[in-house]
Amino acid sequence: GEKEQLGPSPDPSYGVYYTRAPATGSGRMLVPLANPQSAPVLLEIATAIGQVHDYELECLQVIPISRSTSPAQTAVDTTKSRRLLRQAERLGRRWEMPVHTQIRISHDTAQAILETIKQRHINLILMGWKGGPSNSPNQIFGNIIDTLIRQAPCDLVLLKLPQGKEVVDDVKSAKYGSLAKTWKRWLIPIAGGPNSSRALQLIPILATLAKAEQIVVAQVFNPQAGEPVMTSLEKATYFLKQQLKGMCDVVSIPIRSYSVSDALIRLANAHKYDVVVIGASREGLLEQAIHGNIPEAIARGVDSTVILVREALH
Repeated sequence: GEKEQLGPSPDPSYGVYYTRAPATGSGRMLVPLANPQSAPVLLEIATAIGQVHDYELECLQVIPISRSTSPAQTAVDTTKSRRLLRQAERLGRRWEMPVHTQIRISHDTAQAILETIKQRHINLILMGWKGGPSNSPNQIFGNIIDTLIRQAPCDLVLLKLPQGKEVVDDVKSAKYGSLAKTWKRWLIPIAGGPNSSRALQLIPILATLAKAEQIVVAQVFNPQAGEPVMTSLEKATYFLKQQLKGMCDVVSIPIRSYSVSDALIRLANAHKYDVVVIGASREGLLEQAIHGNIPEAIARGVDSTVILVREALH
């Protein structure tokens, strides 16, 4: 994330480029694209979710500028941004999905994304997260992501690719989307609260896209808490089995450990799961706990692709 900039409050972001497709979907998903390397896999996941939910895709590029200049009066070169957005449009044509694109100039990337969510009535936002350490002790995921976790009203899905896996073939090539094809073994940690439910709904869509082979649902229980209550674990496992209809193996693992994050990181790295999906609440994701933030610790601690899901704020 960027460092907090003090000084004058940011001006509204300014749109310098738009393309519009027919507004025929029953909802809309926002995909902010910042990194040409991770864009193909973000778009691939977006099209999979979009097809199931009948969503249109809104692809956004934000060009950040200094607070000393006005977004509406700053000339910027949009060549690279337009190139990336044209790839997204091509993809939309291939999947017969409406793709809208826009470039906004902004003092503050998170604010530009929030403005877009409001103006374009967004139901779900899907974006990449680098997973590096935050620059500030007050930040958990970094400035932009923390702000969106706190304020984005819609569902929020964050994707962290493993180091070195970001370079994917160009969207134009036949090998497009080769990354998700390597997602064979999935780990789904659940905490027993309602926060897993949105994540659980997305898993069948993504596991089908990836032709997953095994899904492991795991819950960590405190060794001192007596006989563990398996209700949440059994429910989640049953739900995924019903949804996936034998397409892949779904198993549940109860774990006894004093540290939730340590136990799950050990499990993920020992069994080399390809994908870890974590559902969490706004409070859970922003919690500055004494023992660290559990979703963030898992997301940083595993070598796998991580998909973090924060439900819409009700």
